[in-house]
Amino acid sequence: MGSTLTMALAQREPLTSIVLLSTALAYDGWAIPWYSFLLNFSSWLPFASRYRYAEAEPFGIKNPEMRAMVKRAMQKDHISESGADYLPFKYVSEGRALIKEARKNVSLIDCPALFIHAADDETVHMRNAEWAYSNIRSATKEFIYLGDSYHMITVDNERETVNQETVRFLKKTVNDALDTPAFDVAPIQSPELRRMLRKRA
Repeated sequence: MGSTLTMALAQREPLTSIVLLSTALAYDGWAIPWYSFLLNFSSWLPFASRYRYAEAEPFGIKNPEMRAMVKRAMQKDHISESGADYLPFKYVSEGRALIKEARKNVSLIDCPALFIHAADDETVHMRNAEWAYSNIRSATKEFIYLGDSYHMITVDNERETVNQETVRFLKKTVNDALDTPAFDVAPIQSPELRRMLRKRA
């Protein structure tokens, strides 16, 4: 929900730039339970407050070794790099309220924005990020599609690309906001990524 919170903040505060990773504006990925639509009627369902969303494989991670590590951590400590082993209804409900707030005034976002999203995200379909990309007012915006990760892109197969592109974008946008550039900006690391996966405004 970090990207969702960032979008809500960017509607209220002037920001130099934002990076939106696996942007959640709906829980609509292929691993979300079919009955999740019932949460739309939670205020009328007496058992809704007892609902808990349990994390299960693939835990947002495509890499089998990392997924095995997360599974062991979940079983032992009930928390891992991908989060807690379950979310109480209260947190799910607050997340949905934040999503509604972030969507409401998305056109107010006008700072430079970088979106990075996995095409095979099992929790949040990439249409979420695509919708936000199309509806923000930002004159400078970039979108990077990842082809070998699930939802937790900061720990999955393409985590180095996520890190490198995030650093590159932030350094570039900070430089653009200053009278004298403060950072040396590295070129995009992957020619294939640059050629095939990025679309610019």
